[in-house]
Amino acid sequence: MAITFKVKEQKLATARGEQTFCYAKAISNGETSIEQLQKLIAKISAISEGDVRSVLMTLTHLVSLELAQGRIVSLGELGRLRVGLKSKGGNAKEKFRTQNIQKARVIFVPGSLIKDSLLTASFRRAAVGTGKCEATNGTTPSGGAKSEPNSNGSAEEDKPSNGYTGL
Repeated sequence: MAITFKVKEQKLATARGEQTFCYAKAISNGETSIEQLQKLIAKISAISEGDVRSVLMTLTHLVSLELAQGRIVSLGELGRLRVGLKSKGGNAKEKFRTQNIQKARVIFVPGSLIKDSLLTASFRRAAVGTGKCEATNGTTPSGGAKSEPNSNGSAEEDKPSNGYTGL
């Protein structure tokens, strides 16, 4: 299975005036719930589904507590979670107040296993349109190989699949 994408146009103001740029945007292929994950984990391990659920819920609770304490939470090969802040700018460090903080968010930094799986992921274009973003030399605007529709109308993948068929 491949990661499906569409090409999105965006107009940006540049030194040469307004220009249109084209970018790839990943399209979701659905969502996997925590219940589905717990069933899969129970199926491939010796742990019961209820025990898996209990561990996942406890992990969720503990991660939220640790993040609220300002700690970075390392989840091994899965990755790391840390808090990021959005704030209003100030004129001087001394005048900055906690009221300037507008929002706290969680930043996820993937571990090497996830990073490596994305390096070998394949990509499939959702639908080939006729917009300005289409390249005429057989490449996408980024210079990569363009996915062309095959005989059954679906797009070909740019790279071979890693063999995982999903849920």
